[in-house]
Amino acid sequence: MAIAHLQRGLGKCFDQIESWLERECDQLALWLPVMFGLGIGLWFATDSRLAWAAIIAAGIGLAVAAATCDLGRRSATALLWVGLCMTGGCGLVWIRSEKVATSRIERPMVVQFSSRVHSIEALHGRDGSRLLLAPVAGQGLPPRIRVSVDADKLVPDLVAGEDVAIRARLVPPPDPAIPGGYDFARAAWFKQIGGTGKALDPLRRLGPSIRASAGLRERITMHVHDRLAGSAGGIAAAFATGDRGGISQEDEDAMRASGLTHLLSISGLHITAVVAATMFLTLRLLALSPWLALRAPLVLVSAGMAALAGIGYTLLTGRKFRPYVPALPHCSSLSALRSAAKR
Repeated sequence: MAIAHLQRGLGKCFDQIESWLERECDQLALWLPVMFGLGIGLWFATDSRLAWAAIIAAGIGLAVAAATCDLGRRSATALLWVGLCMTGGCGLVWIRSEKVATSRIERPMVVQFSSRVHSIEALHGRDGSRLLLAPVAGQGLPPRIRVSVDADKLVPDLVAGEDVAIRARLVPPPDPAIPGGYDFARAAWFKQIGGTGKALDPLRRLGPSIRASAGLRERITMHVHDRLAGSAGGIAAAFATGDRGGISQEDEDAMRASGLTHLLSISGLHITAVVAATMFLTLRLLALSPWLALRAPLVLVSAGMAALAGIGYTLLTGRKFRPYVPALPHCSSLSALRSAAKR
């Protein structure tokens, strides 16, 4: 009797789940990226190859178990896709981590080295620049280092692509200043930046000066600063291109103290606002034409334009350090960065 009662209860439960899936059939596809992200999140939450292999095996097992059931039932089909997406997410981030694994500085040091300037970020509000450098191989340094250079130590007309000699104090990428704060160490690992520091002596150019035109992001930033001086221009440029170098230290400290500093970093909120505004304006403008309003799928067209605007804004305001591949450390160096992987 007890077994029969349990079977009836489980059957009723499965019937309710099946009815819910039937009602939500049009929305089920939206859960695919969620399950994909779940696989990635589980990879971040663990710190060993054995755990990652177990996650992938569990996802494959779930998919196989669902495939052996009646795929005519939506619950079995849903479990199949959950297993596949979870496996794909964990497997993809694992592959990425193996691909971009790199070394990093483990202790403070003062070193003189030769490197190529990968990118230059002007600190308009702090009288200097921040350089992303690619040290020459064979010097025992990470492939990328970020160095702050005062204005009086910069060589004239320095542009990305030039070779320079620099003497700097380098330190490991810093951990969050407060619990739950911005984790620069993790972000730096994602960008293959193995150390940060400050130039101690003036830079020395190793070759002839190279003339190069600024990129679109730099041109927009300079245009904003030309039209709006001071730290206000830096805040406007941060919203337009994501370049926060023009914000004065006083204003940044005030934003941080008020809990609003996250607004200066381009995030999903800003991209969503751009997408929504583009779709709204495109739809309204196209609807002004009666011919288009009666014959064209304006909602679909405006959604496509909004998607393109969102992609363009993301590329424009995204980090210009390349290549940028989100990944965590290789398993062999994971113990040194376990706190970064956990956050």
